[in-house]
Amino acid sequence: MMIWVKKMFARLLQHELSVWKFTLSCCMGIYIAFSPFVGFHTAIVFLFSWLFALNFSVVLAVSVMINNPWTMVPVYGLSYLLGDWTLSFFGWNHYAWNPSWVSKGNELLSNYVSFSGFSFWAFIIGGNLLGIGLSLLAYPIVRKVASMMLTGKTKVINTVFKSKEVVRSVATKAHQVAMQHKVQGEEHAGYRAE
Repeated sequence: MMIWVKKMFARLLQHELSVWKFTLSCCMGIYIAFSPFVGFHTAIVFLFSWLFALNFSVVLAVSVMINNPWTMVPVYGLSYLLGDWTLSFFGWNHYAWNPSWVSKGNELLSNYVSFSGFSFWAFIIGGNLLGIGLSLLAYPIVRKVASMMLTGKTKVINTVFKSKEVVRSVATKAHQVAMQHKVQGEEHAGYRAE
């Protein structure tokens, strides 16, 4: 799994030469993945990429890698639990502030599944807190890894360019030496002929 993530990271980094822009794009992708605005993630990717001049492909790839159909339940469950814990910690009765459509949904759930404890505000606040928190935690890590990989990449590129220059300069010098030997050989051949 880690090899796949490393290859994906390296592939995304090929299209972005600015460590700052790549890091910010990754962190915005992390925030979007945990944002509670279900169904609007792609629109948010377009909006943030345009608004903050980010790399669209990096933002989209990171957000989809984190929040996809296989990870959606754990991501939103964790977001809801964090929001519920935060609002309960401050002593707010967040169930009383639910919009009417959520209250009606809770009534339906309580009749058929005996579950009535969904809070809209716990979901919204938890998703935003989790997205912002994980983005801020990921920023120095992504920046360090991206700068190491980009530095390694530029070292390879510089080595290739320098090796081409070295080969050209050696070939030029070899050609000059060969021409000098040829001229000297002709002089010696002319000397012997006389």
